[in-house]
Amino acid sequence: MSVYLFDLAGEPIAFRRSWSDPHVFALDGHWIGWFPWNDNHAISPGGDYLGTVVDDRLVRRNDWCVLPCSQTTSDPGVATADGSPPVAHPFPNRFAYTDIQLEQAV
Repeated sequence: MSVYLFDLAGEPIAFRRSWSDPHVFALDGHWIGWFPWNDNHAISPGGDYLGTVVDDRLVRRNDWCVLPCSQTTSDPGVATADGSPPVAHPFPNRFAYTDIQLEQAV
């Protein structure tokens, strides 16, 4: 079952094919990033910080510094989400984050 990720307003913006999937996709299925360090920080295909998964949100940390990623991965292709997005969880820590910019992730 796909794991949907939301923006600060609780709107679905991306998904992973499962929690253990190292890739993240936009809702239209194109690949927008991956998790090279097996943590919650996603990197764009170009190697730049994309965002951080916090609970069910994919957001950018306001205190993020540049963290180069020398690792690479192959493009997983287009993915199709299964199921429908659930209702987003409450997210009270909005002050520490901003929404990711999907147009920059491509």
